[in-house]
Amino acid sequence: MRRFVGTASLLVSLSVGGCTFTSSAGADRVRETPPAPPPPPAAGAALPLEEPGTEPRSAADRAWVDVHHYDIRIDLRNPESGTFRGDVTLTLDRRSAGGWIGLDFAGLDIESLDVNGEEARHLRDGSLLRVDTSGHEAEGLEVRVRYGGAPRDGLFFGQDANGEPAVFADNWPNRARWWFPSNDHPADKATVRFTVQVPTGFGVIANGYELDRRDGEGSTTWVWETDASAPIPPYTMVVGVARFERRGLAPAACGSAPVGESGDCAGVSVWGLAGGGDYGADRFSRGPDMIDFYTELVGPYPYEKLAHVQSSTRFGGMENSSAIFYARGGWEGQRMGEGVIAHETAHQWFGDSITPATWYHLWVSEGFASYFGPLYFEARDGEEAFRERMEAIAATAKRSNVIGQAIVDSTTNELFDLLNANNYQKGAWVLHMLRGFLGDDLFFEGVRDYYARHLHDAASTEDVRAAFERVSGRDLEEFFQQWVYSPGYPDFGITWQIEGEDLVVDIEQRQPATWPAFTMEAAIEVRRRGGTTFLLPVEISGRRQTLRFGGMSDVVDLVFDPEGRILKDVEVARDG
Repeated sequence: MRRFVGTASLLVSLSVGGCTFTSSAGADRVRETPPAPPPPPAAGAALPLEEPGTEPRSAADRAWVDVHHYDIRIDLRNPESGTFRGDVTLTLDRRSAGGWIGLDFAGLDIESLDVNGEEARHLRDGSLLRVDTSGHEAEGLEVRVRYGGAPRDGLFFGQDANGEPAVFADNWPNRARWWFPSNDHPADKATVRFTVQVPTGFGVIANGYELDRRDGEGSTTWVWETDASAPIPPYTMVVGVARFERRGLAPAACGSAPVGESGDCAGVSVWGLAGGGDYGADRFSRGPDMIDFYTELVGPYPYEKLAHVQSSTRFGGMENSSAIFYARGGWEGQRMGEGVIAHETAHQWFGDSITPATWYHLWVSEGFASYFGPLYFEARDGEEAFRERMEAIAATAKRSNVIGQAIVDSTTNELFDLLNANNYQKGAWVLHMLRGFLGDDLFFEGVRDYYARHLHDAASTEDVRAAFERVSGRDLEEFFQQWVYSPGYPDFGITWQIEGEDLVVDIEQRQPATWPAFTMEAAIEVRRRGGTTFLLPVEISGRRQTLRFGGMSDVVDLVFDPEGRILKDVEVARDG
């Protein structure tokens, strides 16, 4: 998602700031302890609307509802007006004993609300829409909401370079609620169908595959639908409307993708705004190869297509399932790097197909994408290209203002604060260190095990740990405790000297006392007179330790962690 360094980029001078519930692991955890009944519907004045990106509800509250499918009908025949009309039917199960359920919906006027075709009572409290489903069976409820207006967030109206209207959704983290009713949380994944009416000559891109397109008088209706086996989280459910310049690229993941418009291959395409089609086709020329690479490395591509879309998003890129939205500015200025393309493509596996079980485990999305992006360049452009990217990632992680916090940090409900270097860059280094600890074979076997077990589901840090423990047979509790659930990284001060025939190495961990003393396997490269070198495996533990190696009086230099497998600062000096 969102490149952490991205900035707002809207089509006109709009100003913005910036895991079952179905069959997911999250659901199973919730169901172990049945949720309490919902509170009674609020009376009196409605609560004020919270700011976009604030999470006002608890996980237990959300467990009352399990959405299976969204049928979203959007009338955008007058996009220049900045308004639209919506007609959304949610197919869901009620999981509480009471009749009232809560949905997320904010800022738009409700014209009518039905449950199973019957008018239903409803109340609004802030961004919470409470619906009375009393008298209806708990499973297979159909809640239909007709509404309209000018959205404050989530769906943005603007213009392309030619002054033509353009409309784009931008949902992360929980801004889908500002333009359609939902259970706006990553763990409640569902299928979706979009039926969008637009003026003749305008295109519509959305998730899934194009099911239908039909012309009317002065308008065209586009229908997109996700595969029944591939539910997605609300934050990746998007539409884009513009006079697109569409370019087809080579198909990808042939034989390893859901059957769609390109047969058993995933269709890959570029959707540029005015003047952006040709540049997009050139810039994304390696896009199909990225899909093939991750398919071979991780597992089957999860969707029927992948569209790369020049759009309006507050992020450098947003990994919407099967329809990645990129900021207009970098595309239009022809300054996009391939790093963001690889990152967003990797998200189709990590973040979209496997979604964070809660917002606070965001690193299982962003950390994975931040590491698997560079892995593509390691495979295609060589070790040096990979090393340079990882060194830059390490530098960002270490100098960030959140390095003194754990990666998994549930102390804030301001979700935009989670778009930080812990979840991106440090998360990437957690995976790189795990790869060094386990070795390539076990590491990638663990990745494939994790993906296969949580495909189209939600996962947490403990699910990641369990996968690597299964394939390796090693207890990784200490590794995850110090690198994911604790702050910081080691700052090594290493001094060495020759005492008689022995090499004596003193290792001090100088990081703040509030950070742990890290325990790990490492290596020291010993350089001897005459130019020979060899590696000494060492076990690091405690704030201070002394290691003695016999028969090494001819040592002239030491290099700690020569392969760069550890996130660290290090200073090595000879004593005497």
